[in-house]
Amino acid sequence: MKVSKLGSAKAKHRQISEEILSAIEDGRWLPGDRLPAEDQLAAEMDASLGTVQRALRSLVQMGVVERHHGRGTFVTGAQAQEGQLRHFRFMAEGGKRLLPVYFKIIDVELTSESGPWSNFFGTPEENYVHIHRLVNVNDEFDVFSEIYLPASRFAEIADMSEATLNGVSFRDFLAERFNAPTINTHQTMVCQPLPPRITRVLNVPHGQYGIVWTIGGLSYRDAPITWQRIFVPPSDRVIEIVPISSPEQTNLREMF
Repeated sequence: MKVSKLGSAKAKHRQISEEILSAIEDGRWLPGDRLPAEDQLAAEMDASLGTVQRALRSLVQMGVVERHHGRGTFVTGAQAQEGQLRHFRFMAEGGKRLLPVYFKIIDVELTSESGPWSNFFGTPEENYVHIHRLVNVNDEFDVFSEIYLPASRFAEIADMSEATLNGVSFRDFLAERFNAPTINTHQTMVCQPLPPRITRVLNVPHGQYGIVWTIGGLSYRDAPITWQRIFVPPSDRVIEIVPISSPEQTNLREMF
């Protein structure tokens, strides 16, 4: 009997976690929104307060919500505030400040081409939104970035003008417009010769070695939503790598 009760409680806890997560995915609560108080959730879901608290702890561990003492429980995804950089953190000498960076959209298109991005997304897509960006670092050198998104969810981005997307924080944009916050990332780096199409854009010698940095963005339920590849030419500037959950303390704008 005792085992049965424990199993039932565990099932109820998981059921409530799924219900809250489904409500978030359906847009009832958007990134940055505060969830109802725990006792209100318990009443709505016909569950004990302890079961609701256990469900919320599971969602915290999944990165779906954050709990702030005295303030409540909030949906994650909006905590990347304007004025932050996440992946282009090139440090000035001394390592105490970030260098300014400037982003320019080169092209936005729909493509049916498959590649490592299609492997990352898993489910076959008829088309992908493909974004090319040039990133100028402190007027010292340029970095090339390309982003792929599944068109089944983000096709309307391909119809937006380059002027509209210039200066946009893609992380915030996806969270706010599509309810698709980046909860986690998978990143790899390799030092190799940069492809000719990249050396031409960056105006570096053919065969030049550089860093190829790949970043896969994951949203709720570890669903893949973005795949980005960044080509970094040689320089003596240090790149600071930060966990996705760490708060940055810079006044620069995050561009994803």
